Amino acid sequence: MKKEKAYQRIFKDREIGYLDPDILPTLQAFFSWPNLFTKSSCSGRITVIDAHMPWDRKNSTVVFKDHLGITSNQLDAVVEKGALRKLWLIVQGPIFHVYAKTLDDVWKLLQVSRSVGFKHSGLLTKNSNGYLVEVRSGVRMDHLLYDRSPLSEFGPVVSVANEVLKRGKERLFSLTQALKDSI
Repeated sequence: MKKEKAYQRIFKDREIGYLDPDILPTLQAFFSWPNLFTKSSCSGRITVIDAHMPWDRKNSTVVFKDHLGITSNQLDAVVEKGALRKLWLIVQGPIFHVYAKTLDDVWKLLQVSRSVGFKHSGLLTKNSNGYLVEVRSGVRMDHLLYDRSPLSEFGPVVSVANEVLKRGKERLFSLTQALKDSI
């Protein structure tokens, strides 16, 4: 029943625009396993935050977010507005929180996930929903953009940010295929 409710929520989130535009195939692959369902997910994204440090999420403001990439013009426009603190460009790879029914399901999921580059994955806890597993890639980039004035031209930064995001998406595709192949 919990799995069915979680599955229906995916389509509700998609309808209202809350679901990442490229994540549905991977979520369906997770749900195709008999004893798994996802609780939360992100296909990977590029954000720009206004914060003293990139890890200070409590005292930060998201000023840009996109799951598919960024252009130099978009980044220039964000930086031109300035910042209260510092502007940080953050690229994060895919992450999923998945409930598994048994420890055997946990180990199989971890084996499949790690085999395609989600090496930062692990068991978090056990509760009434089952075993909670975090499936996380190591794909990440943090870059200071603005500290009282813009730091440089953004063409190279945009290129690297999009490449980092692309590598995360490649791992996302590999995970989708591996999940489908491992049922």
